[in-house]
Amino acid sequence: MNSRLPPIFEPDAVTPAWVREALGRAVECVGCELESIGTGQVGANYRAHLNWEDGDGPETVVIKFAASDSQSRSTGIQMGTYRREAEFYRLLAPTIEVAVPYVYFVDFVPGTADVVIVMEDLEPRKQGDQLQGCDPEEAALALSEAAKLHGAFWGNPELFDLDWVSRRTPEQVTQTIELMEILQPAFVERYRRELTEEAIDVSDRFVRNASQWFSGLPNPATLVHGDFRLDNLMFAVPAAPISPRLVVVDWQTVTHSHGAHDVAYFVGSAFDAEDRRRCEQQLVSAYFEELLEVDGMPPMTFDEFWIHYRRFSWSGFIMAVLASMIVGRTDRGDEMFVTMANRHASQVVDLEAVELLNNSK
Repeated sequence: MNSRLPPIFEPDAVTPAWVREALGRAVECVGCELESIGTGQVGANYRAHLNWEDGDGPETVVIKFAASDSQSRSTGIQMGTYRREAEFYRLLAPTIEVAVPYVYFVDFVPGTADVVIVMEDLEPRKQGDQLQGCDPEEAALALSEAAKLHGAFWGNPELFDLDWVSRRTPEQVTQTIELMEILQPAFVERYRRELTEEAIDVSDRFVRNASQWFSGLPNPATLVHGDFRLDNLMFAVPAAPISPRLVVVDWQTVTHSHGAHDVAYFVGSAFDAEDRRRCEQQLVSAYFEELLEVDGMPPMTFDEFWIHYRRFSWSGFIMAVLASMIVGRTDRGDEMFVTMANRHASQVVDLEAVELLNNSK
């Protein structure tokens, strides 16, 4: 943070002088125009086009604020997502090998939606498309970054001391179950025409057995992204041979959980059912092998990890139900949540994860 900067938490308040201070440059910024970019539900991203007195300096940066939608802002405050991302970029991002954006400046006010993050512009990389999906090569790149993240924190007791990291407490579990019981009927009613029969059946089964599913989850082992999906990944395009080839963004949901959480969530959401079935086990195996290469990893068999992967195949479906009903609606958001629910329902059924609703770990 920079105490010289006035608090600015809205795009209309950004000035060239503020940008200069945020970037730590001595040279005057003589022009700054903001362009809305991205498809975030809880955050709002803007590309700032910059002109500098010396003709040097970055031509663009990305500035992230809280969403303008009041419902989304309230959700972000209640869930702690704004503080979580700010703290991640301040405290953890500089310590890991995961490809994340370089951040120039972070400011936030705990307990509010007052947050601003100024970061590098990742163009010419392109945002992944949750609806279009990806190919196995792109998925392998993503899961390699997940392995780096999970390996960096696996078994680290200091995660228990980070009060801003989301975690599975008894109170949080009770709240999630209560929310599912309230919101699941409304979710099915809102999207019934777009949901598969499989998805509707899966949602009914989960609500009836949610407490058993939570009781069977493995103990938290590492730090996970928590919303590890294509919309939160920036890929280098073939015509632009830049490194790294993939950058992970949107760290609002970092969670103390098991690595299988991110892996099942990503694979289940990134492919249509037929494509997923062809590459699922190979992708998970490659991730697992990379994870085991990390120094200090405890002994673990693939079969043990696969059990947890199957259990966490439910996580994407849960996110689709809950998030769709507590953030502001958009046309793309509706399509995305339905797509997630249908894909994850298929994953749950294929992996016979319904039976895990009744079994403890």
